Amino acid sequence: MQGPLGPESSKLSWRQRIRDRRQPVTAATTVTVVEGLRAFIAAFDERSRSAASSPAALGADLILFYRAMPGELSLDGLADAVGWQRFAVTRTPPDGPLTLHPAIGAMEQHRYGFPQPIADAFELQPRHISLALVPGVAFDRRGTRLGHGVGYYDELLARLPDDCPRIGVAPDELIFDRLPAEPHDVPMTHLATPDGVVAVAPDGS
Repeated sequence: MQGPLGPESSKLSWRQRIRDRRQPVTAATTVTVVEGLRAFIAAFDERSRSAASSPAALGADLILFYRAMPGELSLDGLADAVGWQRFAVTRTPPDGPLTLHPAIGAMEQHRYGFPQPIADAFELQPRHISLALVPGVAFDRRGTRLGHGVGYYDELLARLPDDCPRIGVAPDELIFDRLPAEPHDVPMTHLATPDGVVAVAPDGS
């Protein structure tokens, strides 16, 4: 949809305007998005099993996802359906980049209010990830992600395998025609909304 600001506006301006207008994600939206992702994962796994050179065939078949902050679209129902052992989550260390860990195991509360693995949790490597489900303040139809401005996720996404699909997860009202982008931004390959999981077109169509 057309945004409240133009793509020439700053990311900070966009974040502030979206946060001011953001509505809670409904249960119906969450269920619909989770079902779409479940179908996508099933199809992705089928393709991976038939491709000898796929990440899954090499033992890298974990799905990176996120534990929702207050107000975000939660994917816990997806993990319930697929199995928590299939998923990896991030931990924010005192300094340095995000680290990757199994979604099962002991958790502590992140300062932003969501669960994250404890400090001595087993650490995974980016090569273990075959699919990434990515949160954001907003996305556009070209795959641009508007994050929270810290840069943690862009740095992590840049370390994932080149053929790892990156799926931005958001309700319809957080998908815009065009957002401001910078050279370091890592674009999404797909968007997951209540309309399903669709591949991003470079021209935003």
